[in-house]
Amino acid sequence: MSRRGWLVLVAATAVVAIVCAAVAASAIGFPAAPSRADPSPQPRLDSLEHPRDDPLPVPLRVPPRPTPTQVATVPAQPVDTLRIGDCLQLYPSKSAAEYPVVDCSQPHIAQLLYKGTLPQAADAPFPGTETLDAQVLDLCGAPGRLDWNWVAVWNEDVQIDLRYPETAAQWTGGARTYYCFIYTFSRHELTGSAVPAG
Repeated sequence: MSRRGWLVLVAATAVVAIVCAAVAASAIGFPAAPSRADPSPQPRLDSLEHPRDDPLPVPLRVPPRPTPTQVATVPAQPVDTLRIGDCLQLYPSKSAAEYPVVDCSQPHIAQLLYKGTLPQAADAPFPGTETLDAQVLDLCGAPGRLDWNWVAVWNEDVQIDLRYPETAAQWTGGARTYYCFIYTFSRHELTGSAVPAG
């Protein structure tokens, strides 16, 4: 047999073998190889169940101010004449020059919780507002300053404002008085005193 005939015979034998193998695989039930033109389907993003986020906390709903517009019914007094425990009918801010004072059994917006004199000497350099803020906060929060039973009535709504000399000019001018005002964030009309009796 010539060399060409031998190659043809080998090629024909190989083709027959491949065909027989394919027929046998089909008969046995072997799975066919996946077609590149027909890839296996992928899950769609919109068909997946998204994890649920944790529920948001319910926001704190502070009591609304019952009187939308408040008008002073008594004369205002200069801030430096206020006494510890004075209840303020109006409270525009901690830096007001004067406040109307009423009996604490009457509706009021704020109260002077405490006032005092800073211990720094007259010639002491201005310590800065950050230092003074921490110092005055400690002085206002000293034991016996606040009636915690009163605080429990208003709960998280209670706020304390600190007033003290905030500029170097005020400090070098000799200002050393500090004030602690208590009020509610919602500016609710309060009754009773936050200062312990006695």
